[in-house]
Amino acid sequence: MPTVTKTKVAPVKTAPSKVETMFQPFKINGVQFRNRILAPPTVDDHADVDGKVTPTLIKHYRTLARQGVGTIIVESAYVTKQGRSHVNQLGISEEEHLEGLENLARGVKKEGASIGIRISHAGAQTSESTCGEQPVGPSVLNFGRDFDVSREFDQGDVEEIILNYVHAAERAEEVGMDFLEINGTEQQLLDQCCCVKLNSRMDEYGSAKIETRMRLALEVVRAIKNRESVKIPISYYFSIFDKIEDGFKPKDLKSMLKLLEDAGVDFFHPLAVHAMNKCFENKEPLCKWSAKYTDKPLIINGNIKSPQLLDEAATMGCADWFAMDQSIFDRLQWYPFLKRKITQ
Repeated sequence: MPTVTKTKVAPVKTAPSKVETMFQPFKINGVQFRNRILAPPTVDDHADVDGKVTPTLIKHYRTLARQGVGTIIVESAYVTKQGRSHVNQLGISEEEHLEGLENLARGVKKEGASIGIRISHAGAQTSESTCGEQPVGPSVLNFGRDFDVSREFDQGDVEEIILNYVHAAERAEEVGMDFLEINGTEQQLLDQCCCVKLNSRMDEYGSAKIETRMRLALEVVRAIKNRESVKIPISYYFSIFDKIEDGFKPKDLKSMLKLLEDAGVDFFHPLAVHAMNKCFENKEPLCKWSAKYTDKPLIINGNIKSPQLLDEAATMGCADWFAMDQSIFDRLQWYPFLKRKITQ
């Protein structure tokens, strides 16, 4: 009988899944991250009355980094006192804020984690006693008895707000932040502009079109990107669940992400009440929808507080970072426990 030669078939190589790489170092936009676990802002009102970093803030974030978190995002820092939403909010609006922020960034990096800072303007969601003047918003708004009625911003206000964001981005770069995140949710100014309920103006910063409601955010991003002194990547933090009932459709999400991407956003941080909550006729979670419309890196965020949910979120394969709930970090020895549960 003739000899039959068996041909060896080389095993098919497949790219490692997000689950397999969750605890491995990776690099995006020139920034090195030691793993894909991200700690979103977990404390508020721990700055002093002038918005300066306190020892409590440094201790909190260094402890998170020491526990094994790969990336930390510091809570919203106001870009101007006009945009301060509450007393003891962290600030990044003045030179006096730099020393504390630099100590914070240096301390977190010493523990091996990367660090970014979220920058924000409260818009109408503040009061004169907090911000020192009548609040400004896209329209005349009042968020309740703890806030004051806002006035509608004009072109002069727009130019000043954009410049405040640019200067805040420069300060983030100067103090050693690895990236900055623009707050486009939480009913802050840029979110107020995007929301039909809160933006009733009918000019270049309003109307039914997503392009005009996003205009201020786009101008902020472009201005930062055009600043030669700012080299760090930009993340954009957003949510759409409160807008769906007002007619926000998948095409609006697609347009919004494309506009922000074209303006210069480097990665996106979509927020959901629960990471696996489905939207747009209950078809898929927000992170999955976002991945359809952009190739930029994504952060998945929304009540991820168990290894099972983290595993489920990672299996979707659409996120590059996984923002964990504070309850995970409060658990003793959470890091080895989580790693063992996910990788076993």
